[in-house]
Amino acid sequence: MAEENIIEISESTGFYKQLFKKVLFTASVITALSLSYTLWADLDSDNQFLALIIVGMALVKTVFIVRLTFIQLSKIIGESHQLTHVLTLFAVLIILIVLSFSADYQALYILSSENFKSTTSLNRSFIPQFFEFIYFSLITFSSVGFGDVVPLTISGKLLVMMEVFLSFLVLVFGIANINRIHVNK
Repeated sequence: MAEENIIEISESTGFYKQLFKKVLFTASVITALSLSYTLWADLDSDNQFLALIIVGMALVKTVFIVRLTFIQLSKIIGESHQLTHVLTLFAVLIILIVLSFSADYQALYILSSENFKSTTSLNRSFIPQFFEFIYFSLITFSSVGFGDVVPLTISGKLLVMMEVFLSFLVLVFGIANINRIHVNK
């Protein structure tokens, strides 16, 4: 019995190491993209061109997240069948999606305040403004959509559509495979 527990702990540790390596790479790419165009948004250049770059980079980020979802969830289901592993993966994916799209929204807002309409004041310092976009991203991810922050431009609407697509894909893919996951008792 003790030997089985040691093997189970070893397999669990191996899973988390593998997930951490994959997520670290994906999170690094996503963070680099998000931070880079948050900084670009301060440039005095053509707003339309920079908005297209932000949307294009968000599309690249979306592909990275979808790839991570399919690869990792397939491995988890194929190898471990543990609910805790699946829940950990989903928690990581949700955090990645919400934070990265928050940076996208903020970059578009910094580029032009005309990209979003809000019932609250978004013309504050970086941190409170980022908090508002985390809130907006979480509300968008959950498909609640209170309407207190609304995208007005095509670029903003495209970002929201990508986030809704990702939330739908992550949740549906997980639910579609839930019957293959076993809970250890």
